[in-house]
Amino acid sequence: MTKGKKKTNRRLKRTVRKTLGTLFLISAIVVAAIPTEGLRAEEDAVAQAAHSHVDTHTGAKYKVSIRRNAPEKQRDLLTGSNIPTMDNLIPEVAEGTTIYTTGTNETDGSNYQFAYIQNGGDWSAILLGYNKDNTLPNNTLTIPNTVNAYIQPTGNLGTGNGYVAANRLGNPLYYEAVTPHIRMVDDTSQPILGDDGVTQAKDPITGKLLYVQVEETYYTGEIKPCYATDNAWKNMDVLTQFFYYKEGATGKTVFNAEDESGDPATYANYANALDSDHQWIKDGKVRYIGNQYLDSTLDPDSNTYKWSIPSGGGYITEANASKGIFAQAGNIGTLIIGEDLIGIGNCAFYECTGLDSISFGNGIKVIGNYAFAGCGSLRDVAIPDLCSLGQIGDHAFYSCTNLTKFTLPINVSYVGDYAFAECRFLSDFVMCNYGDANDRSNLTELGWNVFENCETLSSLTFPANYNEAVDISLVKGCKNLRYITARSKKMTFTEKEDGDVYCFDCFKEMLSGDPVNGTFYFEGRDDSTIHSFTRENCFAFSYIDYNSETTQYEKLDKYELTVQDPNVTGKTGRSTYVVNSNNELISSTVGENVSTLEIPDPIGPYHIYNIGANIFANNCNLTMVSLPASVVSVGDNAFKGCHNLATVIFNNSSVAIGTDAFKTQDYTGAAHRGNCSGKVEVDSDNSPKVKLTFVGEVSPTSTPYLYAMSEDGRYNNGSQLKTYVRYCSGWPTNLVVQYNEEKGVSELTDFPAFSQLSNYTIKADYPYLTDAQREAASTALSKYSSGAALTEDQQQFIDSALNVVIPEGIQAIKDGLFVDKENADAASLKEDKTVTIYGLDTIEANDFRSADGKNAAQHLKAVNILGNTASIAANAFEGCAALETVNITGNMSSIGDYAFKDCPVLDDVTLSGTISSLGLIPFTGCDQLSNVAFLGNDYFSCDESIIYGMSGGAKARIIECLEGRSSKYVKPSELAGITSIAPRAFQGCDALREIDLTESEITTVPEYAFADTTEMRTIKLPTTCTTIEDYAFQKSGMERLEASQYLNLIGQHAFDDLLKADPDPEDVVVCSPENSYLYNYAKLKGFTVDTTPLIEYFTVTFRDWSEELQKTVVVKEERVQGGYPANPPEPAGKSGEVFQYWDPDPSEITRDVTIVAVYKTEDPDANKLTVTFEDWDGTFIKEIKVSSGGSIADAELPNTSNLVRDGYVFTGWDRELTNITESFPTRAVYKALSEDDIVIRYINSVTKEVFYQTTIKKGSVAPSIQTPTVSGYTFKEWLPDIATALTEDTDFYAVYETSSSNNGGTTSPGTGTSPNPGTSTSPGISTSPGTSTSPGTNGTTAKMYTLTVKNGSGSGSYIAGSQPIIVANDPAANQQFSSWSIDPGNTKIASKVLSATVITMPEANVTVTANYTAKSNSGNRTSTSTGSGNSTNSNSNRRPNSTTTGNVSGGRTTVVIDKNGLSNTGVVSATVNGSSDNFVIKITESASASEEVVKALMAEYGSDLSAIKYFPMDISLYDSTGNNKITDTTGLSISITLPIPDSLITYAGNNKVAGVVNSKLDKLTPKFSTISGVSCITFTAEHFSPYVIYVDTNNLTAGTIADSTPKTGDAIHPKWFLSLGLACLSMVFFMKKDKKTLRKARA
Repeated sequence: MTKGKKKTNRRLKRTVRKTLGTLFLISAIVVAAIPTEGLRAEEDAVAQAAHSHVDTHTGAKYKVSIRRNAPEKQRDLLTGSNIPTMDNLIPEVAEGTTIYTTGTNETDGSNYQFAYIQNGGDWSAILLGYNKDNTLPNNTLTIPNTVNAYIQPTGNLGTGNGYVAANRLGNPLYYEAVTPHIRMVDDTSQPILGDDGVTQAKDPITGKLLYVQVEETYYTGEIKPCYATDNAWKNMDVLTQFFYYKEGATGKTVFNAEDESGDPATYANYANALDSDHQWIKDGKVRYIGNQYLDSTLDPDSNTYKWSIPSGGGYITEANASKGIFAQAGNIGTLIIGEDLIGIGNCAFYECTGLDSISFGNGIKVIGNYAFAGCGSLRDVAIPDLCSLGQIGDHAFYSCTNLTKFTLPINVSYVGDYAFAECRFLSDFVMCNYGDANDRSNLTELGWNVFENCETLSSLTFPANYNEAVDISLVKGCKNLRYITARSKKMTFTEKEDGDVYCFDCFKEMLSGDPVNGTFYFEGRDDSTIHSFTRENCFAFSYIDYNSETTQYEKLDKYELTVQDPNVTGKTGRSTYVVNSNNELISSTVGENVSTLEIPDPIGPYHIYNIGANIFANNCNLTMVSLPASVVSVGDNAFKGCHNLATVIFNNSSVAIGTDAFKTQDYTGAAHRGNCSGKVEVDSDNSPKVKLTFVGEVSPTSTPYLYAMSEDGRYNNGSQLKTYVRYCSGWPTNLVVQYNEEKGVSELTDFPAFSQLSNYTIKADYPYLTDAQREAASTALSKYSSGAALTEDQQQFIDSALNVVIPEGIQAIKDGLFVDKENADAASLKEDKTVTIYGLDTIEANDFRSADGKNAAQHLKAVNILGNTASIAANAFEGCAALETVNITGNMSSIGDYAFKDCPVLDDVTLSGTISSLGLIPFTGCDQLSNVAFLGNDYFSCDESIIYGMSGGAKARIIECLEGRSSKYVKPSELAGITSIAPRAFQGCDALREIDLTESEITTVPEYAFADTTEMRTIKLPTTCTTIEDYAFQKSGMERLEASQYLNLIGQHAFDDLLKADPDPEDVVVCSPENSYLYNYAKLKGFTVDTTPLIEYFTVTFRDWSEELQKTVVVKEERVQGGYPANPPEPAGKSGEVFQYWDPDPSEITRDVTIVAVYKTEDPDANKLTVTFEDWDGTFIKEIKVSSGGSIADAELPNTSNLVRDGYVFTGWDRELTNITESFPTRAVYKALSEDDIVIRYINSVTKEVFYQTTIKKGSVAPSIQTPTVSGYTFKEWLPDIATALTEDTDFYAVYETSSSNNGGTTSPGTGTSPNPGTSTSPGISTSPGTSTSPGTNGTTAKMYTLTVKNGSGSGSYIAGSQPIIVANDPAANQQFSSWSIDPGNTKIASKVLSATVITMPEANVTVTANYTAKSNSGNRTSTSTGSGNSTNSNSNRRPNSTTTGNVSGGRTTVVIDKNGLSNTGVVSATVNGSSDNFVIKITESASASEEVVKALMAEYGSDLSAIKYFPMDISLYDSTGNNKITDTTGLSISITLPIPDSLITYAGNNKVAGVVNSKLDKLTPKFSTISGVSCITFTAEHFSPYVIYVDTNNLTAGTIADSTPKTGDAIHPKWFLSLGLACLSMVFFMKKDKKTLRKARA
């Protein structure tokens, strides 16, 4: 082959291979896409609702269950089980056995089908069928004690006469029907005498003696079938008077019938039924309700059925539970079972949802599996204590949600798995009928999960002879369980060792929350197995014992709890505590290797209030003890000698501590324990090596804190250095306080620093932290530094370092503590802190400075002093460079000199009104501070940045001028009346230019008063000033001083270091009268002297906009005295813009300046007034802007048709809406309606709007009003006639016609859909029609027709074609809406079975009546509305069972359903989002909610709702009691799962959900799922009240429930194997490579 051809072949093969690979891949995808159905695993009935035995337990499918027979028992039960099988309890009827029927009971219409078999020598009737559609008087079913047997007639019996009596052999029975005849016979007692009157006459022919002839009755007979409908035979003797058909037999007459020859009659082929096999089964004993169902065949000729056992036996199990004999018979309310009934078979009364009570007879021996499962209304079960009941099958009473009590008869040996599971209201279950030692109970074994989710069950008491080890799953979900009593010494509880889904820890977790809160306990004898069990598994235990004198079991008032140390395994890690009912810890045993002791609380139903003396003394293995919050006292010496005890956590701050209770170093024990070193150790300074720390609340009322902060807090022994307890505030503040013996105060010695956060990971140093908190400490700093999001714990650690809170009770701070903590942080970790102080007696000089006073805290940002701190020492906060805020609102009295000196960024200071003393310039050097806020202070005030001392409410003394003052001039008016200046008051105020004191009354300028005022130019002193003290002007920039001749004393150094005097003193001018003391002093100092006071003026130029020149121009120029305001001109204005302000501010002139007018684009509403419209209750309606002096036009007013107030009518607004000169709110005004008032509404037929409404008295004529103008239309007339006297609420329609011709026909503009149909304004007011068509054309008058609604609302006058909403009144108690009756009957109505619906008005008056029926007591199982006019019975075979209440996970939210049309409410669940509180959600029928739903649907789909199927409901939120409706639901929503309503199930995924807001649909996005075979819909409700589930049948898609999650047992469709195989072949073809032949190398 040539080289080219080989290459071509390879290419061809590759192409073919890829093509095949592509085809296989496409085929695989197509096959995979083929839809499949029918391969879901069958979802069992109740058994699948909540559990699977296989999933829950291993080793067997069941623990206690009555299995069908021995092979099934061997397969399903644990090996060695002694539980009887069902075939030994209830006979199993063989295939081919005759099935009889009873006659129809004339009282209750019931009839039964049964087998009649011999069992153990006795003949018994086994009920196998029942007619469930009969009507029971009072809903009471009495199981008959006896039955009579009938069968379908055979062919030779004829047809049409019903069933015929039968015998044991299944043969029909017959009776002899006799017919009487008359014949004449001689009466031998009456001879006929001859003519002689003596001799008897003779027949002359025959010679026979003659007698008087008399009538004689004789009978002829015939055989007839014993039809049940024929009463002629029913009183005959069963033993002698019946016949049966037998070929060749001859039956003899039983009623002396004669044949034609007068001989006794005989009947060919019939035999007399004289033996028991052939006699009629009359009064056969009913002993069993069977375990098998029947097949039936109808004979159309006789209209009778024949029943038979189906092939395979027809055995009933949970998989076909609905085939139970009485299953789902909703008409049974009361069940009465007679004395002779022995057994009730599987599923016999399954899901009889109306069943309320059961009365058993003494003969009952067995109740089968699922016998009464799902009987959600069952409340009362009466079983005689001494009856023969021995077995209760699995799930026998499963999900009987209303069952509250049950007494177990004493002969019961076995109770099946889940027998009472899901009986959520079962609170009282009695197993011991007698309280003495002879409980007389035969109880032997309880199944798995018997009481699962019996949420109200509070206790269980097991009889003394019950010795079984019970699996803890018995009480799974019993979250109200308080205690379990085991009187037997052998009984105990177990859990699975192979990881069972429910274990001891699961049980404890359930009982740790509400409502039990960990108070559960087991109860038993001291030497019992259950006692050992509780110690090993750490359950609370109560001691009981048998009192032979009283023959009763009695409590011993001892409650015990053993706790296992999680770090120590085995017995040495267990500590046991015993309390009594006085809440006293009366004994305790600490595990030898236990070092951390968390004393538990509660212990069963009691707490530890008091720890007795010496209880824990000399337990030297202890290093930490946590006392529960319940502890209120610790006895003398309680922890004495626990010399390794380092930490005691107090969870209660009111604990009385006895003498030497914590004298830990004083060890007197005989031998050291556990890991103890064997001696009491000391540090190098002879103090205890183990330092004792209390952890708890820091407070002056905390007794542990006060104990530690006193002499009592010494814990050293006599040979050790005196040492006091350290006290730690614990998480999250982590403050450390210790008693300072030298000062006699409690002193803060430590708080968290950033650099020390990692230290909190050391468990030994901080044992009170949780593992999660330690983990947070290890990462908090790095995450904070990187800017990452912090967890709550991490944030609290950061806050503890950045926001230090010093609580009340801490009296002092260790010197230099804050500076030391700052120094401990690296430069990159230095963060500004806030300190909040509630405690501290006083703030000392070195609290926020170093111990040597040289350095200040540089990262103190804010100080809040809120407690009783008395004072701040001098210079306390000096140099705190980061301090911005000081807030003192406590009871402080004084602040020392320079307290806040040189805090350069301090700009926010608030001081308490209690401060009466301020030291020298406390805020000097605070450049940014311009104001100090004094809170109601009588002593000080701050005005224009000057702090004044007050006297009699007036300014009297200048304390300090703040350096942040913005004004450079201190005017004379500011200081008028001032009598003194504090030393240094103006020192350092660099920004001041002039101070004019001429209106003050000061006498002295004190030392340093104006020192360091470098920018100062002029100071003017008053005539009252006589003295200037030393250094008053030191280093001041003062250029001019003015004073009077009365100044006569000047300190030697008063003018030292004047800045202007160096180098030339003449630059300083002193103004004073010639030859005055100051004048001469100035000349001596070389200053320039002057006698004329100086007034400084500046030039101010104003520039404004010129419209003419289109630029700014000078509009004014003036001279202004320095420090005073300029007078700006009136702004000239700027087109399209609004004047804002003058720039710069002309309020204080300090230099020559040009000031310019600033404009901004005009806001058209900026100067308008606002009128706010509100409803009567303050609800906001609308805001309208109006110019001053203007009015609000009617067209602008809110639409008042939406203003509704029951019993009232809107009349107007409470304010005049003309000549408006201010903004104001106005509220709607209503008038209360009287009996004589009727409401008149005027409606625009084009817009459907109510444009006016009023009230008039009955019999009056409606007022004429101006009609609104409608563009394109001309008003035609009012309908009805507005001049008519009225006696009821009436709507008047303004009817219009189009303004131009429309080619032969004009339709009234009323035609159309109302956007808001049916709006009501008060009770009885007619609703606006949805549409109104004026019948006829070319102006034909539209006639009004009357709608009368009985038992509801919506009455009124309407145009034909309009569609008003009618709403039924809410039903009375125990009633429910059923339907509407309507006359005329052909009137179109959207739904007759919805309480709120729409009718279409015909050309006739209409009357509709709301009908009601009594509520069924069977929960939701009633004939109910389906939302669209179809009625359905809501009983369903779906699972789980119907119940009126669903409960959500955790038990925090309960859903109560009081609305028909929802079956299978057992799947209901809900979660309230936005709160952790307990709630009740109610889903109810509400007329108002239904009306809102109809309005919303009409707004969405138009007035014709015939294609809309809908299910309205009211969803409301209540508190946990279910009594108080929650109206403020801000922030709350609910995620709720409901079964799809019965009427909408067929529409599957086409269903939609919406809330209703303002009569509009608020559409939601639902999710669909299948829960235990029930189609469900889940949605989130953001608000409460009206909701609707609906479907538009005109717009259906192939909607299905979107839940394809595979279930265990689902088959795998063969298509997947094919698809996978094709895909694999595709990959093979794609990946296969051509074989290549290597070339030989050339030689």
